[in-house]
Amino acid sequence: MAMEVPYVLFEVKDGRKAKGTFAIDAYFIEFLSIEPRKVVLIKDTSGIALKEEARNPLPKLLRKPLNDLLKKVYMELLRTSSEVRGERVGHMRRWNVWRILGIPTGHSRHITIDEKLAKAEREYSLGLALLEKILGIRGEEIEKVEVVEGRTLYRELWLSGGQVLGKEGVDKVYTNLFKIDPTFRTAFVSTLFREVAMDKTLGNGLGKTIKD
Repeated sequence: MAMEVPYVLFEVKDGRKAKGTFAIDAYFIEFLSIEPRKVVLIKDTSGIALKEEARNPLPKLLRKPLNDLLKKVYMELLRTSSEVRGERVGHMRRWNVWRILGIPTGHSRHITIDEKLAKAEREYSLGLALLEKILGIRGEEIEKVEVVEGRTLYRELWLSGGQVLGKEGVDKVYTNLFKIDPTFRTAFVSTLFREVAMDKTLGNGLGKTIKD
């Protein structure tokens, strides 16, 4: 059985000029372990199958206007990516000093710390780069753009063999989130099971059809 996930369409504008139209998952965006992962739930509308009507859609859980949300996420990514990069550089410098002085501090421990910091740095930097591309900005230019919300459409998603699928086939982004993000994985599975149970209880054809 497929879940009907709400996607809010939005347009990025610079003054009167439109920079592009995208869609964001308005349900699972609230079930992610860390901030940069919200960005990967933004989709180019040409790459996914969206529909206007839904028989039993999941609710929209966006807690604030998209203009405010995306600008907040952007500033958070800008700050955190710099902090993580600085933390990694600082760790490597301290480790090198201890090595030069011949002070044993545990080689494998430092390797583990560096790998953890490198992974975090990559994820924050990639999230920042992706959002910059979507908004068409760099650095502190965030106030130059406006995110204008549009209507809500729906996308069918389901789980098969540990992979998240839509009508377009395997969604690699969602499948990766399912593997690496425990908050997302728990929400996805529990929501899917709840929808299956509800469908069995109501019976086919008794669900509500809505149109945004």
